[in-house]
Amino acid sequence: MSKLSRILAVEDEVLLLLDLVDSVADRGIEVIPVTSARGAISLIDADIDALITDIELPGSYNGLQLARLAARLRPGLPIAVVSGGVRPAPADLPPGAVFMPKPYRIEAVLAALERQIAVRAA
Repeated sequence: MSKLSRILAVEDEVLLLLDLVDSVADRGIEVIPVTSARGAISLIDADIDALITDIELPGSYNGLQLARLAARLRPGLPIAVVSGGVRPAPADLPPGAVFMPKPYRIEAVLAALERQIAVRAA
């Protein structure tokens, strides 16, 4: 049984975001879709169980900055950072967050988020 019930997903490519929403919803998990880091910032305090964010986002904040902010505001929040063009160094990610290169399998992303929950619960 998944401990994930509501995920904040940040992706500026609308077709990828819609695919992500559909794939996650098919697994019984609600998704809050957002297309920019700025739009996502106010939702970090929402009742979410995890964050999936692309790195390359429009505007003045990128996904790495969003992930670090989320980790500060919500310590222990499971975070998956994805990108098709940028490969961050492990030190660029917030502690405990995972990086998944695009194209990714949604099962792998959700499993990585579940592992973060399990590690923090142990």
